[in-house]
Amino acid sequence: MKSKDLYRWADHRATMLWVSLKCLVFLTVGVSIVVAVGDLSSGASTALSIAVAGIGFFLWFAAFGAVIDIATMRNDMDDDLKASAFGANFAKAPFPVYFGLMTLVMLGTPVMLIIMLKS
Repeated sequence: MKSKDLYRWADHRATMLWVSLKCLVFLTVGVSIVVAVGDLSSGASTALSIAVAGIGFFLWFAAFGAVIDIATMRNDMDDDLKASAFGANFAKAPFPVYFGLMTLVMLGTPVMLIIMLKS
């Protein structure tokens, strides 16, 4: 794959990851405001917990796909890109660590929000 095409694909997937993280922040702020402003009935709290779980799982799924696609792109680098400093660093990037951190953040945050809603 040409470097230009690889860059565009990586940029697209990185943008998707960035959008997922922004949505997670908006979800956290929104739920925090709802909890701080008013009393939620038991039914509303349960419904909001289910919505947070669904949205959180969707955001994790989108972010996981973005990270796995970026990790897979290491195999598509042409020889010129592999020989560059960027290519060398990209080839040895610790993607298993990224998967772990992304999973911790993208699934841990909704779990903490649900705990906050249920307390």
